Amino acid sequence: MEKIIKRISFYSLIGIIICSIFLVFDLRFKGKYTTTILGLTFLISTVILFGLTKKTGTKIYSGILTIPLAIFGVSSLIWEMPIIFFYLLAMPFHPPIAKFEIDKKHNIEVRDGGFMACGESLFITETTVLIMDKLKHVGNNSCVTGINKIETLEFKEDKADFLIYHDGKTEFKNPYKYQPEIKNVW
Repeated sequence: MEKIIKRISFYSLIGIIICSIFLVFDLRFKGKYTTTILGLTFLISTVILFGLTKKTGTKIYSGILTIPLAIFGVSSLIWEMPIIFFYLLAMPFHPPIAKFEIDKKHNIEVRDGGFMACGESLFITETTVLIMDKLKHVGNNSCVTGINKIETLEFKEDKADFLIYHDGKTEFKNPYKYQPEIKNVW
């Protein structure tokens, strides 16, 4: 059992490293929960490995992650700064809240804007390889929340117009016309 968990932990660590390298080049896997599943698999298998193993080397390997995770978990009950730290680390791996098709090659994703944002972020992606999406534009300038539908009015090389339907809790009219500033993006 220990050998199987060790392999799961190792291969999921390699998967996380690959995802991190892809993120540096603005690439993401197409699946909504692919990176989240890889990260949770690594965390859970490493914690189980730490509890099951009796070998010192394996305890040290799995303890590198498990012990700081336990310390941050306990300290977050008293002080909220560790929660913010984990949130910032995990944010690039979060799945999109919603994904809408612009055309056959492009999508617009609605993502959590972060704890300092006034609204949700809009990511325009382009399908590059069969299982990868490349980030082409990030729109963090609209304070619209509760986005439930996005319609594409116009999408050209130098101009894009979208109608964003939202919950109406902000001062923006519903639907909100969004025109991102696009300069040599696609």
